[in-house]
Amino acid sequence: MKFIISESKFNSLVFDYLNSQNFYRMSYVWGFVFWDSRESKESGGYISIATNRQNKDCFVNSDLVVKVASFFGLDLDTALNIIGEWVKTKINFDLDYINSDFDSE
Repeated sequence: MKFIISESKFNSLVFDYLNSQNFYRMSYVWGFVFWDSRESKESGGYISIATNRQNKDCFVNSDLVVKVASFFGLDLDTALNIIGEWVKTKINFDLDYINSDFDSE
């Protein structure tokens, strides 16, 4: 069975999914950093999302992009853009650039 769902409703579903994750966020003078969890940060785990206030950019780790893309059946660019829109709701500055390392080897 297929459902027709508006883009805004779909984005809301992805936002709800991201909100349900156990991200640990820290604020710095230059921006914000998100880890998968506090334990991940304390054990030296990879950063999931990093933002830079001055450059107005956001880096999203490819593991998170792939996870969201595969869970919701999205291509990587669409997943990255939706994650970027979600990040904008969590920080107090605009983002002009949202990028990831999923195209690098």
